[in-house]
Amino acid sequence: MNKVVAVIGAGPAGIFAAQALAEAGVHVALFNRDIKPGGLAEYGIFFDKYKMKNGLRKQFQRVLAHPNITYFGNVTVGEEGELTLADLQELGFHALLVTVGAQGTKWLGTTGENLQGVYHAKDLVYHYNKLPPFAEQVFGIGRKVAIIGAGNVMIDIANWLIRYLHVDEVIAIVRRDPSAVKFDPTPTFPQNGISYEAYNLPIEEPIEGVFLAGWAREASTGLVGAARKDGMQGAQAVLSYLDSAELPSADPEQLFAILKESCPNHVCKDGWQRLVEIETARAAADALPEFKFPSNDAMLLELQ
Repeated sequence: MNKVVAVIGAGPAGIFAAQALAEAGVHVALFNRDIKPGGLAEYGIFFDKYKMKNGLRKQFQRVLAHPNITYFGNVTVGEEGELTLADLQELGFHALLVTVGAQGTKWLGTTGENLQGVYHAKDLVYHYNKLPPFAEQVFGIGRKVAIIGAGNVMIDIANWLIRYLHVDEVIAIVRRDPSAVKFDPTPTFPQNGISYEAYNLPIEEPIEGVFLAGWAREASTGLVGAARKDGMQGAQAVLSYLDSAELPSADPEQLFAILKESCPNHVCKDGWQRLVEIETARAAADALPEFKFPSNDAMLLELQ
């Protein structure tokens, strides 16, 4: 029987989860809010690490070339998106694996957070890595900058401020804030003792056929390697579920055709590859190490 799974999020966790599922014979629809796959590997790694980024892009290209993976870029899955999780379940997907990254912003709740010149680190990282629409936003930066936090992101932002904006002074302010786990769910399909099932918190029971991996499950303690491992383990949890459940039949071709009609502005694998070729040619023509279109509209215009 054909098994069909939706993976929501095309960062490293989602891409390598899709690979594990596809290699097991599952038909995968890989949904991505952005036009280009890669997630934080594309838009979170500091922009001048070209060798690292290009190496990851080649890995992602090899994975997405698998015939069992159908890519839906420029499609938002959520309550205000083109599709909801409930929509995907109703369409007939046997399981959903959510691997979305850092979607929101976490503030300290202190006075003055809404003043001019106060920004969230995620927005700045997206800005200098040219993620639409952050690439086109203007962030006013003064001569002296304070950064709250002292992790890897602080180092990258300080690097950007000092080497590229040439600010006079950067001060890092550190605050510890340990988190508490409210409950410890018992997994039905554990992977190395870890639960990848989505849970209904009020009743503390798993949500049938819905799984989490990557940042959607737990804030990453590493970079691509940690996300890859978590995504692949999440995929194994999904495969265990698929093997244990009595599932209705599904027609992947018909299902994906319905999705393409429901998301007329989606970007497929061929479109993404054409966009890569166009940006590579522009960089070579302008003698630049890299070229990126700053907006989704500009990318979609090139693909018309």
